[in-house]
Amino acid sequence: MSELLQDCDTAIEYGDLEFAGQGLLKVLSQDPANHEAWTTLARFFIDAGKAPYAYPIAVAAVSESKTWRNLLLLGSVQAVLQDAKEACKTLQQALKLMPDDEPDSNKAIVYRQLASAYVQGYDFEKTKYYANLSLALEDHHQPKTSLAFAALHERDWDTGWKLYRSQLGNSNQRELQDYGLPEWKGEKKATVLVYGEQGLGDQIAYMSACPFTPKQIICNPKLTELFSLTFPFSEVHGSQFDPFNKPVKATHQVSMASFMPYAQMKRRGAYLKPRREKELQWSGLLSSLNYGKPRIGIAWTGGAMKSDGWRNRNLSLHDLKPILELDATFVSLEYKDRSDEIAQFTKETGIAIQDWPWGNMSQAYEDQAALVSQLDLVVSVPTTVYHLAGGLGVPALVLVHDQPHFHEGISGDCPWWESVKFYRRSEMGTQQAIEAVRDAIVGSFKEMKTGKIKIA
Repeated sequence: MSELLQDCDTAIEYGDLEFAGQGLLKVLSQDPANHEAWTTLARFFIDAGKAPYAYPIAVAAVSESKTWRNLLLLGSVQAVLQDAKEACKTLQQALKLMPDDEPDSNKAIVYRQLASAYVQGYDFEKTKYYANLSLALEDHHQPKTSLAFAALHERDWDTGWKLYRSQLGNSNQRELQDYGLPEWKGEKKATVLVYGEQGLGDQIAYMSACPFTPKQIICNPKLTELFSLTFPFSEVHGSQFDPFNKPVKATHQVSMASFMPYAQMKRRGAYLKPRREKELQWSGLLSSLNYGKPRIGIAWTGGAMKSDGWRNRNLSLHDLKPILELDATFVSLEYKDRSDEIAQFTKETGIAIQDWPWGNMSQAYEDQAALVSQLDLVVSVPTTVYHLAGGLGVPALVLVHDQPHFHEGISGDCPWWESVKFYRRSEMGTQQAIEAVRDAIVGSFKEMKTGKIKIA
């Protein structure tokens, strides 16, 4: 391996993708058939969040030479692309081909990749086995993160939350911030700056359990108004994605997920407080439509690409037709523009769905919160809106797919919210789960009309 290529490898290891990209461009311009450079390029694409580009390179590398290193690369790409079954098979082949005299550091890499693949396949016993083999050889965040996900899925909260901190600063989805303060670790007399490092739903869930009154909160900009109203004794800044240029007034800092080891994990009721004027506006609009009918919000898609189960999480309006045929007013809570889909569905079925983008697609999440607060019920796949409903105390029925996030876990009901009930498609089948939700709604119609619904 050339000195420049070694430097590119080191740069990727330390997160300097700009240097690695420039170096790889130079190496491959001079020698396009350099297979070692191919391997490094695939690593570059994986770390840059472009794993689909890495896949054909990894396949070509294995076709050229079926070594443990190339199989490790291919298995790693498969794991990132959430093909857990194939990733485990490929990585097991890599392990078998690895010579016994390989350094422990190389063995640890294969073990930790196996742990990552098995946790994506929800095989938590093998996850623990390979993660612990890796940790016996090296102290690395990846096997700790795999153990964290396994524990959180199994609702071993103490173990899970403590290990989950290992991912912070080592994932594109969880950036470690430095506000010039020491990390809060449960100090009683501290004043604390809390910052969000994940999505809207996560921040709503975590802040419901915050074990102290924050001095300052840095959150997703969409949550600024809603959190300002909900936490009147905290200074709220929606600058999660921007440099923080305000005075720091706290003595300690902590991310929202990182205070969870000090929080009590239990089902909670309403805590979010939208502006009353906006609630009244939505109430008036809803009352003008089919007065007296139950008001049901629906969200049938969710999750970004590569999030847990993103390939099979979503449903279609036609899937939900048994529910949408009920005598109710249905309101879209989709956070993306689904107007064409809704129009086509209405044309085909005659079923009307209200779609108000100034509510469900507003850049101020308080608008959607005010809307949801005036609904009788929410039906959704796992997405932010069910956390919003739970945080408002609005009943929500969630059709959980077979590759859920740890927020839903692999079994049991919702651990976060008193008003949320899970219907697991993996246990009931998708059609049966939809019919069960429909039956639950029918059984609750009388309660909806009297305003005393308790469906969860």
